[in-house]
Amino acid sequence: MLILSLQTDLIIIAVVFVIAVLSIVLILHFYNKNINVRKYNKKLKTFLKTKEKHYNANVFIDILYNHYLTDQTNTYERLKKKGKRKVKKYFSYYLHELDQLVKLKSNISPNKNKNKLLIEFKKEDNQVIGNYYIQQRFNKLRKQIDTHQLLFDMIAYVYELPDYIDKNKSYHLQNHDNHLVITYKIVENVKK
Repeated sequence: MLILSLQTDLIIIAVVFVIAVLSIVLILHFYNKNINVRKYNKKLKTFLKTKEKHYNANVFIDILYNHYLTDQTNTYERLKKKGKRKVKKYFSYYLHELDQLVKLKSNISPNKNKNKLLIEFKKEDNQVIGNYYIQQRFNKLRKQIDTHQLLFDMIAYVYELPDYIDKNKSYHLQNHDNHLVITYKIVENVKK
């Protein structure tokens, strides 16, 4: 009798221990997920506020067009020196912030490995003619902008992109001069 009651006591203790461990794991999981959601929402809020106040694409394009263009081409190469510095500063801000935003978004998504932002340049028939991984150097993006004459389009594209990343919607911007399309993907691995 004593052995039987000891066995039942051990079984009850083991079941209680397993339930306690499982409940602690679940609590930690939901607590961690809640922290990641709060971090993402805070980052998104500050990013949207800063971009509206200091990095507004409409105002920036107007300033570039009226003060820093040497001719009517839509390229980085044809800007004055001060305009090039402003464009580089604008893109460095957006590329850094977009990279952080995508990484924080991946922490709250089901697939945490999808944390790399890839911007693609396509023809109308969806043939990819160039791409830009967000952590690459600005010179690669500059070459794509100059080759395809997409400076103002790219400025407007990165300005609108955070809203589409937040809502998990696709975003395609078409250049009406040469009918090229700018689009983005969030991927696991980037082929270089």
